[in-house]
Amino acid sequence: MGRIVAIAGGDLQSNFPLNKYIVNMDKKSIHNLLFIGTASEDAEGYINNIKIAFEPLNCCVKALCLSTKKYTEKEIDELLEWADIIYVGGGNTFYMMEVWRKYGFENKLKEIYLKDTAILTGISAGAMCWFNCGHSDSEVFWVNGVVGYGWVNELLNIHPYAYCPHYEERVESFDKMIIEKSIEGLAMESDTAFVEQNGKIKYLKCNESSKVYIIKNDNGTVIKEQVETEIIK
Repeated sequence: MGRIVAIAGGDLQSNFPLNKYIVNMDKKSIHNLLFIGTASEDAEGYINNIKIAFEPLNCCVKALCLSTKKYTEKEIDELLEWADIIYVGGGNTFYMMEVWRKYGFENKLKEIYLKDTAILTGISAGAMCWFNCGHSDSEVFWVNGVVGYGWVNELLNIHPYAYCPHYEERVESFDKMIIEKSIEGLAMESDTAFVEQNGKIKYLKCNESSKVYIIKNDNGTVIKEQVETEIIK
């Protein structure tokens, strides 16, 4: 079993306790962090903000820019082998998965999970990717410039949930859409994280008021159960 920390939302500042938790999962004194910014089309500002957030935590940060640069398979594999932590950024999940499939990148991440050679983490789109499918506001679902929601399917399916980040903003939409699914939904508000380590799963939060829910479709009726979360500071 591998290690996953899926952060539902927030920002790098509010998520500082979660970021510190991720870094502390790696027992080395200096941590090699590889940022995957595909969902933001490798936005330079995002890459810089990751460096600002993680370099003070004794991280050496590099970025794998699959949207804006060309790599050989050997170059990609060398960067993945270098990484102790692989952080997937937020943005357009639908676009991210399209780019990843061109490189077979999702299969490389699955292999890393199975071999447990790096901590896999990310926020929003970078949290969604580890699950079966995700509730997304990717631009493909927008109509006349107005944000809409849809399912991004064919994710890595390491954990078989229909995943919803930023649930505090999407309650009505996700609760309605989960009726379309035969699997359980995992709905997480910002500043919470799904954590898998050593074959065990738990939920963390760095905001006292943030909540996590398991949501089920019971013959067309939505059943919602709040999940116990541990607060960290």
